[in-house]
Amino acid sequence: MELRTTLDRLVAAASLPPVAEAAPLPGLGLDNQLLLGTLVNDQQVLLRQGPPSVSPAPRARFLELHQVGAPRLWAADDTGAILVDFVAGETMVAAAQRGAVTNEVWRRLGQAYAQVHRVRFPASLTGTFGPQGLELVFDDPVERLLATIESGEPWVSRHRPSLARSLDQLRSRIEEHGDEIRAEIPCLSHGDPNFHNMVVGAESVTLIDWDFPAVRYPLDELAGVEEHAYLHGFSELPAAFFAGYGREVSRPLLRLYRIASCLRMLSSPDWAGMLIDEAMPAGQLAMIRRFYEGWSNWFDDLPRHLKHT
Repeated sequence: MELRTTLDRLVAAASLPPVAEAAPLPGLGLDNQLLLGTLVNDQQVLLRQGPPSVSPAPRARFLELHQVGAPRLWAADDTGAILVDFVAGETMVAAAQRGAVTNEVWRRLGQAYAQVHRVRFPASLTGTFGPQGLELVFDDPVERLLATIESGEPWVSRHRPSLARSLDQLRSRIEEHGDEIRAEIPCLSHGDPNFHNMVVGAESVTLIDWDFPAVRYPLDELAGVEEHAYLHGFSELPAAFFAGYGREVSRPLLRLYRIASCLRMLSSPDWAGMLIDEAMPAGQLAMIRRFYEGWSNWFDDLPRHLKHT
């Protein structure tokens, strides 16, 4: 009843027609409740209720002005409630489970990321994009990658000591490709490449849940996309994805970013804490444990991955 009251309130605040029907939606969001509203004119909107937070309206306005494909934000408040357009379709997770991720779906996903990455920023500036502001700092991508390896080294020493010597080779590969890595231009990124955040529609793939956008190097985000593709049964991003993305991407550099990303996840204290959080809903806990196992299995093959760099 409380969610329905919030839905009615935000619909009225957006000057939309009244709600005719409302139904809860299942989901694996860690801290969101979802309510689908159908208005009297048959328009569908989605209420997402999360923890208290300042309204993300300024950020949503930026996304709208730059036409990145984010669902329209109709209204929001400081209680953590936001009202957005509902995106019809199935998630990439569901499509993968059905064996329905065709080359055309990959091409459209590549187009979706290209639309976001077209929003570019001055060289060497990256940062976070909060609900009401963007903060950029100078960032050397080579130094960032090397710092990621250094912070993950204790985890490797404890859990994969046989791979410790491979980290020196990894550092060497990063330094050898330093000029290429620094040649990339920072861009807007969606920030959360979980396949639950990609909706396959009739003619497009839409990125939803814009809670963690940032300014990053494009290969950093693409490595995350490939990482989640692997977690759902795909060895790497196929050629069809890059056809939609619209530009050539260095596979060796992508592999370096992916190794660093995988190590960052494996050594993250936040993920380690979630793995043993029995208070978490069973579905979410199972997903997190499955992801962690997938990262572990992929990282175990580090020497072979380095041959592709």
